[in-house]
Amino acid sequence: MNGEARSHTSAPSTDLSKSHLKYERLYIDEIDDAVMLAKHAEEYRIEYNQIRPHEAIAWNRPKDVHQGLADLTNPTLQATEILPPS
Repeated sequence: MNGEARSHTSAPSTDLSKSHLKYERLYIDEIDDAVMLAKHAEEYRIEYNQIRPHEAIAWNRPKDVHQGLADLTNPTLQATEILPPS
C-alpha cells in the first residue's frame, strides 16, 4: 500500500476505468442530457470491454478473457501488418 487512503468501495481498476471514460469520451463530447450521457457511457463500456485490448491482460480483450477465449498471460490479438505507402 502506498499510504494513500482509499474507501472500501474504491478499487484502483474502477478508478482507472472511470478516468478513462471521463477523459476519452465524456469530456470531449457535448452531452446535453442524462439520456445522452447514458448512451455515451454504454458505448464506451462496450468499446472498453469488447473491442479494446488491455496491456494488463496480455493485450487481450476483457470479454475474451472472461469467456475463456483468451489467456491472461498469452496475447491472442492478431497484429496487423503495417506496410509503407506505395
